[in-house]
Amino acid sequence: MFSLKIKSLSTKLILVTSLAIAAVLVVSNLVLISQTRNRVSSLTMGQAEAEARSIANQVAVDMGQIAGAARSIGGVIGRGHAGGYLDRKAVVDALKANLEQNAFAYGGWFAEAPGQFDGKNTEFVDKKDMGGNKKGELAPYWTKSKTGEIAYSVFDIDTAAEWYALAANSRKGALTQPYVESTTGDATAMSSVAYPVMSGSKFIGVAGLDVSLATLSKKLQAMKPFGSGRVLLVSQGGAWIVPVTPDKLMKPVEGEKASELLTALKSGQLARLDNMKADAAEPYERVVYPFSVPDVNATWAIVLDVPQSVIAAPVQDQTLMMILGGLVIMAACIATLYFGSSAFVRRPLGALLNSVELLGQGRFGEKVEGQGRTDEIGSLAKSLEGFRHTLADGRRIEAEADAQRHAAEDQRHRSENEREANVQEQQRVVGSLAKGLSELSHGNLGYRIQDEFPGDYAKLKVDFNKALESLEDTIATVNSTVYNIGNGTREITSSAQDLSRRTEQQAASLEETAAALNELTAQVNSSADNASSAASTVNLACDDAEKSGEVVQKAVASMEGIAQSSQEISRIIGVIDEIAFQTNLLALNAGVEAARAGEAGKGFAVVAQEVRELAQRSANAAKEIKALINASTNQVKDGVELVGKAGDTLQKIAVQVMQINGLIRQISASASEQAVGLKEVNSAINQMDQVTQQNAAMVEETTAASTVLSTEAETLKSLVARFQVSSHASSSSHSAPQALRQMAQTMRAPQASQPAPRAAKPAPRVSYATQGSAAVASDDWQEF
Repeated sequence: MFSLKIKSLSTKLILVTSLAIAAVLVVSNLVLISQTRNRVSSLTMGQAEAEARSIANQVAVDMGQIAGAARSIGGVIGRGHAGGYLDRKAVVDALKANLEQNAFAYGGWFAEAPGQFDGKNTEFVDKKDMGGNKKGELAPYWTKSKTGEIAYSVFDIDTAAEWYALAANSRKGALTQPYVESTTGDATAMSSVAYPVMSGSKFIGVAGLDVSLATLSKKLQAMKPFGSGRVLLVSQGGAWIVPVTPDKLMKPVEGEKASELLTALKSGQLARLDNMKADAAEPYERVVYPFSVPDVNATWAIVLDVPQSVIAAPVQDQTLMMILGGLVIMAACIATLYFGSSAFVRRPLGALLNSVELLGQGRFGEKVEGQGRTDEIGSLAKSLEGFRHTLADGRRIEAEADAQRHAAEDQRHRSENEREANVQEQQRVVGSLAKGLSELSHGNLGYRIQDEFPGDYAKLKVDFNKALESLEDTIATVNSTVYNIGNGTREITSSAQDLSRRTEQQAASLEETAAALNELTAQVNSSADNASSAASTVNLACDDAEKSGEVVQKAVASMEGIAQSSQEISRIIGVIDEIAFQTNLLALNAGVEAARAGEAGKGFAVVAQEVRELAQRSANAAKEIKALINASTNQVKDGVELVGKAGDTLQKIAVQVMQINGLIRQISASASEQAVGLKEVNSAINQMDQVTQQNAAMVEETTAASTVLSTEAETLKSLVARFQVSSHASSSSHSAPQALRQMAQTMRAPQASQPAPRAAKPAPRVSYATQGSAAVASDDWQEF
């Protein structure tokens, strides 16, 4: 396994920090991308639901027009039957006229309730021109081809069939289950709209229209929501009116998640079907929107498919921007760490390590670098400087001991006894000092000379033991200080990390709040615009209502004119009837005279007979026209009353529309004020978000710095641990909280030029000598 060995502390710091930043960026980007995808998906599906609702309204309007035509013919037949002026022939003609006026209709029919129209079924058996079928029931049926040609026939009435039973049983409009008509060669979805025909309160039959759904299918198939989506239509029986492929036309809904679609259709509740893959080049989301077809007691469902690429496209763009931003942030952080570690860690520690290396080589003449710094590195440099002086003094003492040994050997030549005594004393003294220096060179600062030195050598023992004691106290104090520094930096690091996490959480919450306010502001602005548009639309509706009132008044005047014209026509027809009667009498007299003339008047008799028949036919035609004119007069009279009522209703609607207009204007003004307030709140939240992001960045820098300090304290602790101190010195160093607090304050407080105050007044320089040997002790021991 590959092992990466890095010696540089700053390089390790940069590597660890870079990995931490990269991990944070990856996790945060993953969370943001997930939130963005959920938000985009929610918005897209909400738009898809609105689109499905709009399409369903359009389909409902189209089917409402068809239902209106069927309801109209049913009302005409029922009113004419109740008025007694509509017979079988008139029903046949009315159905034909209704079919000619409605381009979307492909068939018009009427089926009487058995024996309820006129009770003369036995008289009209197989009389097709009067609408009678083989049972004599009134069952006319007009059909229209694609070329517009109209054909007439009659049919057998099946009261149990869906087209009859739905309307007859419910006494309401009904829409039959669509079916496929392929007699012309092209498969076309067809359906029948049926309405019950009521003569007063009496049910006399069912009237309806056969309509083609081809135009509706082409209209829905041409719709491409979101650019590549598709719109389908399902009937009340769960069959495809607008299928994915033509071969599934009017086939039952089957396959992937078909049960969920049928459940939504049955319950009438909107449904979302996620991650579907059938019948498409890519996965898609499906919205099922059931809706009621107006006035025909049927529920259809709009099925809108949204490709997942529509949702994924903005998420991919956002992901790319997040990755690029993360790389830029990471590069900036690494560069900052590199230059910061070089300035504050690498160069100072390098200089300090060079000084320690010189001390290890025995070169005590050069000062330790970094003593002017006010941080922990400066304190460590000052301590090493004192240690340098101690080592230098030890070397000087060792040199002096060598000089004393040489002097003792010279003195031995003068006196053997004195030499022997001096040699023994010197050897003992030098041996003790050598052992002490050996222990000192091995880092044992707890060693003390226990042997008694004679004469002036006693001062050498005392000074040597005091020097070691002072050095031991110093090293113990440094060790305790390093321990406290390590604990403090670990606490700072932990606190900074906690603060960083809380700041990041606060920043994320503020960001989400800002995003929610942005969406709310947009929605309020949209509501204000919609309210303004609605006010304009209501104004137009009010104007149209006033104009409609004027049109209705003109229509009333026109109907009254038609009524007067009908009366004039009736009078003229009466004159024609009288003329026919007179002509008939004249022809009769002419025939009598021709008979009297005998053989010579036969030709004139034939002419008189023809004139008589012509007068008779004219009289019959005049009677029929007069009957029709009378019926038209009654209808015109009813029309005048209905148009007058419609005019009054339109005036009331105009007043109500004006009231609605005032309310909508108030809503629009209130929405505008809310939008202004939300914009101000949104601006304040965005500023808070920026400040929180800056605080989070500062906390991360503090955490990194405290981590570096903790690492450096551990390094210093390992260096000081090479020296051994006695238990007494260790307990003394740990039992001096006041001195440690002072030292900690000295290390924390930045000092420009003044050095840290000493704990005790330095002792004066002391010099001493003995006979035959000399030893000098400098005040550097106490200064250290």
